[in-house]
Amino acid sequence: MTGSERVMVFGAGGFLGARICALLSERGIEHRGMTRSTGDPHRRFDLATGHCYALDALVAMYKPTVIVNAAAATHGDTVALTRGNVVAVEALLSAMQRTANNARLVQLGSAAEYGGAPQGTSQDEQAEPRPGAAYGFTKLAGSELVLRARRNGADAVVVRSFNISGPGSPASTLLGRVVRQVQETDTLQMGSLEAWRDYVDVRDVAEAVLAVALTDEKPPPVLNVGSGQAALARDVVRRLIELSGTGAKVVEGTVHAGHAGSPADSVPWQQADTRLIEKMVGWAPRISLDESLTATWEEREVAVPQEAHA
Repeated sequence: MTGSERVMVFGAGGFLGARICALLSERGIEHRGMTRSTGDPHRRFDLATGHCYALDALVAMYKPTVIVNAAAATHGDTVALTRGNVVAVEALLSAMQRTANNARLVQLGSAAEYGGAPQGTSQDEQAEPRPGAAYGFTKLAGSELVLRARRNGADAVVVRSFNISGPGSPASTLLGRVVRQVQETDTLQMGSLEAWRDYVDVRDVAEAVLAVALTDEKPPPVLNVGSGQAALARDVVRRLIELSGTGAKVVEGTVHAGHAGSPADSVPWQQADTRLIEKMVGWAPRISLDESLTATWEEREVAVPQEAHA
């Protein structure tokens, strides 16, 4: 890290992107956030639909030394997922080749790219990708584009995060749905909670992303970010409800309409092997699952009663 870094963050208005930008601000690192939404202080640009000339101009004028792509489609049909997770990545790679070919690209991948593993085992970066649903396939396609660019000389790395938890969890995630439902009803409608997942706090993931983005060393092509400890989804949901103090009940078997993740029947177990990122940049998770769940509830966005919108 030289002190002259200029970091461009795509997906800055999202769950992880917002945390990355907040961390950059805390550390006094110059950065610019890009988002599909119109919210200040970020600039608006949609990688999947924006014109290539406009993207070239944005990147060329800012002259970033690092570009973090935390933009992604996490729900919707196959077309929406392809546009958000594949077309968008290709657009960014093309723009970087034309206007910022010396910048480092940190692409946020997903454990959904790996699919499942035998129970009790950990998945390292050499695990063969076996996605279990459309989201995982499209994230893998985006990662493969980045890895191809790296083989052709780009300074690019894929950071594969496992299940991200913590304050601000969106409705597209299991924990985000729980937080929203317990504020509205005493009976939660959930899909199967038989899945074992590796939950890692969003603040820890943001730390990992910056460690990889700003290291003076050339990172490996792929790095896992997780807690290294799988937890049964049912236990996690029960603990979050306990922390809410609502006494809500759970009914399993109703799949969330916008769900794009890997279902329990096709991906029953995931657990990260994080030894490589710890060795390369010294990162390790610091926030326990219980601390993360506590913050998820305590820092929730309070639901507004429907009648208040009238």
